[in-house]
Amino acid sequence: MTDRHDPGHHHLAAATHHQQAAHFHREASRHYRNGKDYAHAAHQALIAHGHALRAFEHGQAAVTAYAEHEGSPLPGYLVRSAESSGTTAVAAPVDLAQPEHHTVAATHHDAAQLHHERAGTHSGEEHYIRACHETKKAIDHGKHALFHGEQATLHHMEHYGSHPSAELA
Repeated sequence: MTDRHDPGHHHLAAATHHQQAAHFHREASRHYRNGKDYAHAAHQALIAHGHALRAFEHGQAAVTAYAEHEGSPLPGYLVRSAESSGTTAVAAPVDLAQPEHHTVAATHHDAAQLHHERAGTHSGEEHYIRACHETKKAIDHGKHALFHGEQATLHHMEHYGSHPSAELA
């Protein structure tokens, strides 16, 4: 079985990337709150964003595999790039401070990880419709996490400059 047809592999990879993204968002929040280390917080946020995008890619690959199964309720669900996923359309408060956006993003990454783990279990049991629904939930949480990561980045740029290492003088 190739990776293209093995959604279980994609769920495992996506869950791992969500776990890493949550970790780095929490680190970014901690650096921002405790030490006012804005440069390190921005660096951690950038790493979290990369893991979020990788998780998104693996979620898409899993959905593509499920679309091949008869009765799939979500053929082609979100099979497009993260940039066109509409992450900025997520209805959520945007007036949170930077550390809170990182905390909320981490929470959504945790939820996405859980849904990918459930989807992997369902996929292994050949319950593809259940797996597809769990994958949709994981991708939705991933979109929320990306949104909050973007909001934290915008906050950083507005308050500390466009360079990741910019700090208050």
